[in-house]
Amino acid sequence: MMNITKKPLNQNRMSITNFEEFTHELTSEEMEILPIVVHGFRNYKKANPIKSELIVTRMTEYLLVRGYKIKMTGVRLRKMVNYIRTNGIIPLIATSNGYFTSDCKQTIQEQIQSLQERANSIERCAEGLKKFL
Repeated sequence: MMNITKKPLNQNRMSITNFEEFTHELTSEEMEILPIVVHGFRNYKKANPIKSELIVTRMTEYLLVRGYKIKMTGVRLRKMVNYIRTNGIIPLIATSNGYFTSDCKQTIQEQIQSLQERANSIERCAEGLKKFL
């Protein structure tokens, strides 16, 4: 198992303009609950994915009962998913059906393709906005 408390690969990454409060590095509290989130994701496979809303609800309850001061939100979940993927902690897949982990090379390749397609779509949006400058 990969050590998830190691120095992250994206240590020097800048925040995303207009989303700074959502894209800065994980806080110490988020790093503390990261192993819990990673462990939870390992329970879900392609046949039984979990939706983000359910993750938020379950994690919020889990953390509250155990006295954590931090609350899970959709934004925090997406930030942690980004960290997990960027640092290659687990092969986390997201589809319209929900999140799951997979060791299937084809499934991972399809996820990579989906991420690249979304990145290309965002780039095209930026190019379209440049026409107004």
